[in-house]
Amino acid sequence: MALTPVSDPSGLLERAPRLAELLPDAALSDALARGDAWAVHSALCRRLELEPPGPTRTLLTALVEDRRAFVIASRPPPTSSVLGTGVQWKGAPPRGAAPDAPFVAERTVTVLGVPVWPLDGYLVRTDGKASVQVIGQVPPSRGRSRHRAGALAAMVLGLCAVAGAGVVWMDARSMRAVTVVNGLSRPVDVRIGGEHWVVAPGAQEQGRVKLGDDLLRAVTTWPGQESVIEELTLPTDGERILYNVKGVATLEAVPDPEDSYASSRSRSLPENASVLQSGEQLSVRTSNWESSARAFAEAGRWQHASRVASAVAEVEAGNTLAREMAARAFLLLDSQAPANLPDALRWRATRDYAQMLMHTWQEDPAAQALALSLMRFIGQGDTARARYLEHAQQHPDSPLAALYLQRASLPPPGTAEAVAAYQELARRFPDSPDVNRAWLDARWRFELGGSQAWSDSERQDYVVQTARLLNTLGEKHPPDTVEALELDVRILLRAQLRDAATTAVRRYGEDPRRRTWDFLVLAGRTAAAAGPEHTSYVMRDWIPSTLARQPERMALLDLLTGQRSPKDSELAAVASPVDSAVLRLTRDTLRDPMRALKQAVGEPESVLSRLDPEVSALLALELTRTGDARAKQLFNAALPLLLAREPLRNAVVSTSRAPGPELTRLAPGLRAAATLVHARRDAKDGYPVFTERLDGLARMDALGGFAVRAAGPWMRRALDACMDTKVEQSLPPGVMLRGDLVKEQARRADDREGRRPNCEARIVTPTGLPLPRATPATTPGNANGADP
Repeated sequence: MALTPVSDPSGLLERAPRLAELLPDAALSDALARGDAWAVHSALCRRLELEPPGPTRTLLTALVEDRRAFVIASRPPPTSSVLGTGVQWKGAPPRGAAPDAPFVAERTVTVLGVPVWPLDGYLVRTDGKASVQVIGQVPPSRGRSRHRAGALAAMVLGLCAVAGAGVVWMDARSMRAVTVVNGLSRPVDVRIGGEHWVVAPGAQEQGRVKLGDDLLRAVTTWPGQESVIEELTLPTDGERILYNVKGVATLEAVPDPEDSYASSRSRSLPENASVLQSGEQLSVRTSNWESSARAFAEAGRWQHASRVASAVAEVEAGNTLAREMAARAFLLLDSQAPANLPDALRWRATRDYAQMLMHTWQEDPAAQALALSLMRFIGQGDTARARYLEHAQQHPDSPLAALYLQRASLPPPGTAEAVAAYQELARRFPDSPDVNRAWLDARWRFELGGSQAWSDSERQDYVVQTARLLNTLGEKHPPDTVEALELDVRILLRAQLRDAATTAVRRYGEDPRRRTWDFLVLAGRTAAAAGPEHTSYVMRDWIPSTLARQPERMALLDLLTGQRSPKDSELAAVASPVDSAVLRLTRDTLRDPMRALKQAVGEPESVLSRLDPEVSALLALELTRTGDARAKQLFNAALPLLLAREPLRNAVVSTSRAPGPELTRLAPGLRAAATLVHARRDAKDGYPVFTERLDGLARMDALGGFAVRAAGPWMRRALDACMDTKVEQSLPPGVMLRGDLVKEQARRADDREGRRPNCEARIVTPTGLPLPRATPATTPGNANGADP
């Protein structure tokens, strides 16, 4: 024996200890070192051919014949046959062996029960029945070549007659029916086996694929691109395979009515890949991701809703709706975790989703802004800043990397320090539209903050200078998103440049692909704020034909843009109860806030999630002001409100008018809603009184959003409540009124109109707004239905 131990990683020397008697042997040692059992067997076979008779040849023969010692792991092979024709096992355990003792069996091609062609050998065991359990594959026997040669000579003539039928049968057994469902909003290129489909959005394609030796894989890409969206292995244990791209469509297996043995129950198929069993049919409940995600959300299944929306957000660049739906679903899912969990575990799903956005869409400022907002919401703002700092250090010449870092760093927006920081960024990257627009946004928020003591002329000079900077930027880099266009419009309207604001909207809307719902709302509000004499377009001409044929959507568009308010008869004619409830809530928020509040607290997710965020903000903040815990349902109805819940609530309950750094990050409509509701703080005598000036609403929201338009009706409520409340007049001690004096005091206490001067002085005058128009009386004692 060699002094150096032989390497045996596979443990063959333990399974066949007599192998050691053949050492030293270079070929055998090399095969043992590689851990290849079959290579060891081959080395023994070659040596046996050259070994002269004697004890060593006898040992080699015994080792070669004992193929069980050289077994290797292998997948169980198919062994199907019909009427004795096909692939069957040949071999039996030795006589007297234990029932479950392993033995070597050959997989053999048989014709009518007669073995004609040996394939390969396996180490198997049986349980005493027909089933065979494969342990692994063994090397081929020494005589297999001779057996095959003889069988081949005998089969040549017979196989010529049955070859055609055999090929057809084998092909049929290896074919699988495949159905591909695309729930994404873009076409996809799907390759399965040797087949190829281009599947349209919301469509499905069917075909047949042939199984090979390899696994059946589905590879999905965008048409004309090489980057893989999804690659997975499909199951092959059934005749009908289903592939649901990214798992975003909602599929269901329903009983086949023509199959008398079919199950009576349906089952959901949420997986990306599944198999239809015998007696089942495919039912596509929702063929697009948005419907699937909304259905899960309305059912409160936030885990499923987040899975669908995040799958789309991960692959579709610029899909803002998918990003926001996934973010809201993750936040609501994590909020259901036990309150005693540490934040690292409580917000794990939200954190992982935000980090996915940060790493996947590094060139998308909107995606990074959402990721930063999510990280700040869950208390991971420092972690996000560290990530952006690392990114900026890796890409020192990238304007976006510097912009992301500045967003995540101090000072907060709305301060002079923030304006200076963004101005410095603009000097570093003068050709970056994102950086320069961020600088203008910082200037605009700083002016709206109102923390600086400026005269009217100084303020006007500042907003005009901001508008000039915007015009210079717009000549080189016109806005390419609705969000950028809205910022430009607000800056121009703040500087009283109405013609320039409507011109920017008209130029953006010249491309029909940009005429989305958000753009139409912005175009309508801009036209209303600028006035017809300054508007160079007709917003109605831009409405797509598909939207124009939906009266409920057109009515909502009119409400959001301030064109007209639908009548009760129009609401009654709306077929969908969800659309009717959305229209009614939106209208009553402007006309009858008390009725809107009563209706909102009882509406389901399907209604609240479709409300405009400014509508939800007004209702949620008013409920918060009165201490109603049901405000949480409205805060959860929209992602902007969910992320802004704490700043908005603090602004309403705080006694200070100074906005905090978190409030200055919010959209103007949400800030205006907080300002309006904050002004309705309760007075000592119990009815709402406007105690702050509201003329800043129009300055804060130049587009005239819901808070600006609701200021009149909500002030009307406060005025009516004041006039409907009797004021008890106190008398000096020891003074007692009698006779006509008592009647006069009672008359003054009941004189509603007599209280008008005092109520106007307390409620209307401090606002700086004109006296609201009177509304018709509804019930005695409460002339306008206001809350007493």
